Amino acid sequence: MRNLCCLFGLLLLLAAPAAFAAEAGGQPQAAPEAKTPDLAPEAAAPMAAMCDYLKARPSFTFTAEVETDKVYPNGQTIQVSRTAKVAVKRPDKAYSHVVGDDRDRVFIYDGKTVTVADLDRGVYAVTDAPPTLDATIDMLEEKYGLSAPLGDVIYGDPCAALLEHVRTGDCVGTHQAVGKACDHLAFTQKALDWQMWVEKGKTPLPRKFVITDKEIMGWPQYQVTFTDWDVAPHLAAGLFTFKPLEGMRRIDFLPMLENSDKTK
Repeated sequence: MRNLCCLFGLLLLLAAPAAFAAEAGGQPQAAPEAKTPDLAPEAAAPMAAMCDYLKARPSFTFTAEVETDKVYPNGQTIQVSRTAKVAVKRPDKAYSHVVGDDRDRVFIYDGKTVTVADLDRGVYAVTDAPPTLDATIDMLEEKYGLSAPLGDVIYGDPCAALLEHVRTGDCVGTHQAVGKACDHLAFTQKALDWQMWVEKGKTPLPRKFVITDKEIMGWPQYQVTFTDWDVAPHLAAGLFTFKPLEGMRRIDFLPMLENSDKTK
């Protein structure tokens, strides 16, 4: 996986396993050349179908229900829940509103700037951005070190990103996720195991995603279920234009990030 990913780090503003951020990274890592992953045909085919399907969608929306395990120094694990409403319009628009146990935030990329608004604190920040979504993903990783899961799903070439550091991949079987029959796929990397549930049939959408961090005590997990996919949405006028609420205060972009984990 390239990064799974810095943009979704802003899109969802969610915590990612620390080992995942280190292993994935926004740009290909300065490390020994990766070997070709050992993928069973039963795993490779659903992944290719999912990636081709997503690549062909000029715009889409979905809801992501996220559960993140946080491991504290005493070894105790606490689960944090969030819900993200996400909209993407390729090549240069993205929006997300994330509400959960620990935040209420909006992210907007309009093709020229990235805006992050913390509605809990009544502040927002803006930074200049490249003219494409893919380039913005890379910029956020390189400039701000933002890394978190799932951005690779909206990347221009999802499979190249998702499979970059994979060692093995298998199909566990046909299992249910959000009420859909899915190919349940399981992958290994050096520091992580991850699973993807891909809907069977003519709409091979991702329906569930789980990362297990093998380098942190307790093997914490990050789980996302995808619902409400719309691959031909009618996007409201102004969705990708940020208008601060009355009384909101603009702050610098970096201090906004420094007030939260960089993997959020």
